[in-house]
Amino acid sequence: MTDADRAGLADRADRAGLAGVRVLITRGGAAGERDAAEVRGLGGEPLLAPLTDIAPPADSGPLRDAAAAWNRGDYDWLLMTSANAADAFAAAGARALQSDTPAASSARIAAVGPATADALRAHGLDPDLVPPADYSAVGLAAALLELPLDGSLRFLLPVSELADRTLETALQGAGHRVDRVTAYRTLPASRDTAIEERVARGEIDVILVLSGSGAHEVARRFAPLPPGVRLAAIGAPSARALAEHGLVADIVAEPHTVSNLLDRVALTSFPSTSGGSPA
Repeated sequence: MTDADRAGLADRADRAGLAGVRVLITRGGAAGERDAAEVRGLGGEPLLAPLTDIAPPADSGPLRDAAAAWNRGDYDWLLMTSANAADAFAAAGARALQSDTPAASSARIAAVGPATADALRAHGLDPDLVPPADYSAVGLAAALLELPLDGSLRFLLPVSELADRTLETALQGAGHRVDRVTAYRTLPASRDTAIEERVARGEIDVILVLSGSGAHEVARRFAPLPPGVRLAAIGAPSARALAEHGLVADIVAEPHTVSNLLDRVALTSFPSTSGGSPA
């Protein structure tokens, strides 16, 4: 984290702090650590408890073939809807197109939001398009269809096997071809009875819900929630996933970023907390 990042977090903590608020971080890895750092920067107490694990596709051949096709310049657009997909696609061999090839001057890359764009850049894949505000499949489809897309274009879409069809349906409806390929699988993480007991005892103030699969696991592990526990959803799709399980998102981020979600959480009134230190 840079000095500028620290200064930004300090400023946010001053105007909308999370002092004493216990926040359950429901994803792991580097992303979960970044979330925890942001919570601490706002004065909160993070507890890392990943609810899902990322696994390779059951058959990695189609993803490798898709990466090779992208490298050959077979596609007009590469569409990326998550940082996990960006990492998996790069691991399968995808690279930036050589500047001296014809495809390099016409092929474009779109990212669903800033975090996904950063993941692409880390692999040398610089996005040409990021939606201005709605960081969702709906927002990305709208941003693409606002462009002067001539003719029937060929899009490559590496996604989780659980991803919905919103983006590809919108593009196909406009006459384009979308090749969807599974980049990774999202699997339930091992259950942690200690975490579930802490939630049941009311020792957690807010649970971050960062995906539809995460919403499913929140319902499976923690429902019914004790009074006072807030559910904070990264965006409308995650909020809808909670609703499908009879749970209501108390806080929904708009735009769909963790930083914005935490700012909204910090503006929420919480009862004074007691007990339960972060693990």
